[in-house]
Amino acid sequence: MFANLGKISELSKLLSVKSDTCDVILRLMGRFGIGRTLSRHSLDKMRGRDLAGLIMSMMVFRILGETVGAMHANRFYGVLETGKNCYYRLLARREMDWRLLLGSMALRFQSVVRKEDAEETMAPKCYIIDDTTIEKTGFRFEGLSRVFDHVKGICLPGFKLLMLAFFDGKSTYAADMSLHREAGRRKDHGLSKSERSRQYSKERSSGDPDCRRYQELDMKKTDCAVEMIRRAWKRGFRASYALMDTWFVSASLVKSVREIGDGAIHVVGRLKMGADRYADGGRRHNVHELMALHSREAKACHKYKCMYFEVRVKMGDVPVKIFFVKVGRNRSWNAIVTTDMRMSFMKAFETYQIRWNIEVMFKECRQYLGLGRYQGVDFDAQIADCTLCLMTHMVLTLGKRFSEYETMGELFRVRREELLELTQWKRNLKLIERLLVVLAEKLGVDISDTMERLIDCPQPMEEIDAFLRILQ
Repeated sequence: MFANLGKISELSKLLSVKSDTCDVILRLMGRFGIGRTLSRHSLDKMRGRDLAGLIMSMMVFRILGETVGAMHANRFYGVLETGKNCYYRLLARREMDWRLLLGSMALRFQSVVRKEDAEETMAPKCYIIDDTTIEKTGFRFEGLSRVFDHVKGICLPGFKLLMLAFFDGKSTYAADMSLHREAGRRKDHGLSKSERSRQYSKERSSGDPDCRRYQELDMKKTDCAVEMIRRAWKRGFRASYALMDTWFVSASLVKSVREIGDGAIHVVGRLKMGADRYADGGRRHNVHELMALHSREAKACHKYKCMYFEVRVKMGDVPVKIFFVKVGRNRSWNAIVTTDMRMSFMKAFETYQIRWNIEVMFKECRQYLGLGRYQGVDFDAQIADCTLCLMTHMVLTLGKRFSEYETMGELFRVRREELLELTQWKRNLKLIERLLVVLAEKLGVDISDTMERLIDCPQPMEEIDAFLRILQ
């Protein structure tokens, strides 16, 4: 079953999208074979409607910055013969396996790249695990809790979106995702009795995909992250490293990841400067004691203008190498940990920087594709909306790859106009990063924390972006 691409294309042109960009987007959607995937799993019909057509329409709406409600108010510009309830029923559909569809699209991304002979790259393939806050207004949302936003430093009503992204050496795209809530100190999800009573709820059948997704709400994110990596490995996403920040790095998670693929996946992450102890020469020390014992062994890295030293210890039962790093005039040390005992400091430092791709991806999805803005109270609809956002980003990522990086297997290179300026941020990232490195050297600020705060806070980034536009 194939979607009516002509109708969707006509709708896009009516909404003043450049025709060449529109044609590229529609051709890319066709290459993902959404209709074939749905048909293969008997998900292609919903009360006589073409499910693939509805999904692709909503992806186009998202690119255009329009909601289903806004499109219906304009009667879909006289192009589509559907009502808004068709879309809302799809979002809340119990039988729809959104995880299967997202994973199938990611596999198709790999297939298209392989078919165009565009795989060759020197960069390592990586899994990237991270989460972000999906903030909501009101308390009627099913499964909602108060979650801590580490950027704003406060608890907000909403969800935590946990994502497994796959970096294939050039492009970063989503392979899996889940939504989570936090139990809170009193195990009441941070909500009063009145707030809990206002939440929407519905019955679920244990055999439906939506029931499994709802059960993930209360899973530990570290356990869910391991399950995501395990599923990705089984589906054929082969990576050499799993990248993560301080929140995810723990002895149990590192051990679980190392067991996947018979030890084929190494962990590279930023280590928490806490009280956890590691075995070093028959004794157990925390990171501060390790620094006191080994800091005199520090060497200079002229390429990145930093000081570093390495320590070989055991994290639980797993041998790891910890690189302590101090950049510029910063007086505090940071730590990068890896299970690859042959990895040099330069490679560890450069490999960990790939983790920033997922932060940029969150930024793009929020700013350009409306991640988390959907106001439907059904939890199934929230899962569907987040998945559609990641699917749309994947389509545009493929377009970006072939239009700018390697048109048709790098036979020729033609730089086209950015798809709706989606990747303006990526073009400026290198310049911003260099600017921050200079500031770190001169002022002694922490480069990693500064980058993370800037990426997650839209106002300063918009001001920097406007400044960089003037320089171009």
